[in-house]
Amino acid sequence: MARGLNFRHVEVIYAVVLTGTATGAAARLNVTQPAISNIIKDAEYRLGFSLFMRHAGRIVPTQRAEYLFAEIERSFTGLEAINEFCKTLGTLQARKIKIAATPAWATSVLPKVIRDYRRIYRSVGFSIITRSSEYVQSMVYSYKVDVGFGLSVAPVPGVVQEKLISPRLRCLIPLGHRLAKRSRIHAQDLLNEPLITFSEIEGTDSLIAKAFEDYGGMPQSVVDCPSALTVCAMVEAGVGIALAHPFSSIVFRHAPIVNVSFMPAIKLDMYAYWSAASQPDFDRDTLIDLSRKHSQAIQARYSGDQRR
Repeated sequence: MARGLNFRHVEVIYAVVLTGTATGAAARLNVTQPAISNIIKDAEYRLGFSLFMRHAGRIVPTQRAEYLFAEIERSFTGLEAINEFCKTLGTLQARKIKIAATPAWATSVLPKVIRDYRRIYRSVGFSIITRSSEYVQSMVYSYKVDVGFGLSVAPVPGVVQEKLISPRLRCLIPLGHRLAKRSRIHAQDLLNEPLITFSEIEGTDSLIAKAFEDYGGMPQSVVDCPSALTVCAMVEAGVGIALAHPFSSIVFRHAPIVNVSFMPAIKLDMYAYWSAASQPDFDRDTLIDLSRKHSQAIQARYSGDQRR
């Protein structure tokens, strides 16, 4: 292409995909709808391909636009985050500790960690962002957050990875299912069962598939989900059976779900991430220690072969 995109193009593309309409993007950016349309046309001209299709009054992103949106999310902090930070500077408020974590970790472990941390440092605030594990490490690498928590991902230079725990996946079965009374589930028990699986994002799907290699392959996947919490919600609704780590299943501990030991054992590694070059202005060691303590407590709750 003759000319690349500028910051305004990127900002508009992001807003249009996020809101689904030129009107919504215009309201978000405080400009007119025609201005949004003109910027999109110019971006498409510069790129040499279409980014959006018009359908029933909405702007539908093409596959290329979806890929571009994902790349923007990885690298684009955005004016809103910058303005929020400026507000903090303007009012001389204490800086919040910024944490990125997977949704399951943020829901099951972080609330207890933050509670205990604030008992020691009462004036400290937190800002929590939930993303996939690869995105978590990316945010640590780009200094957008102070600490990250997620599954094992390929190391990035300059980012410290500290293993916290290696939980085993357990089998989640809807209450009343014919397998719900078992004390342990083996891979062959699930071969004819509808399975809720993980999307190909963090490698969990590959680990599960490997457990079924000796039994002729995976059972039928009826739904694949990017989030462990969504996987558990599907089981709760009776859609099928799933294998999930305890940090997601504990959120559904009061749901009509039976939580059973699974064989062969499938282990996931959970890590804390932080920048090797950063000098924290908060007690990072205590934050990590509390995270290890509370994650181990959740794992202990599901240790052994007891049904939980």
